[in-house]
Amino acid sequence: MVMSIMLDPIAYYSPETLMFPVLAQSFADTGELDPEMLYLILDWKASRARTRHRRRLAAIAGSFDATARGIAADLHEASEAEQRLGLLMTKWGFLLPTASAILAVLYPDTFTIYDRRVCDVLDDFHKLGSMKWSAKAWEEYQRFLVAVRSAAPQALSLRDCDRWLWGQDKRKAMLAELDDIDNVGRSAKC
Repeated sequence: MVMSIMLDPIAYYSPETLMFPVLAQSFADTGELDPEMLYLILDWKASRARTRHRRRLAAIAGSFDATARGIAADLHEASEAEQRLGLLMTKWGFLLPTASAILAVLYPDTFTIYDRRVCDVLDDFHKLGSMKWSAKAWEEYQRFLVAVRSAAPQALSLRDCDRWLWGQDKRKAMLAELDDIDNVGRSAKC
């Protein structure tokens, strides 16, 4: 099923809604992660850093294909969420924002994406993204998860809680920019 969706160019326009649910189910069923899908996740999270990640990961595993196989095997074999996040941050060298994005795609009911916009809405956790992997980092990420769930409407999925908070900050920023334009326009007329 993942392959058939990958062949549809429209799916690349909105991978989060058109590809990632299928990818998560396929990963849950098979424990396999296609290199193209891993690269798509990296592009979706931070397109400006995707080639840097690709080169860095290929150097670790010998090739990007080997990287995708290795990450998939590590995550599939890990029995706990804490172990999964730790593997991505230590063995594979990801920082929390990218590690959490990969895990939020593959385990959307367990992980949410660590993102600056969400931190801004929560008015907390801004330093979490730069923490190295440790028991303290896991503890803080767990606090972050609780805060994300608590700050959004209760009926939402974990992934939608993240989207809801992100959207709040995005709207606030856009309205502030529009207000700046209106204020500049008013003072220019005076």
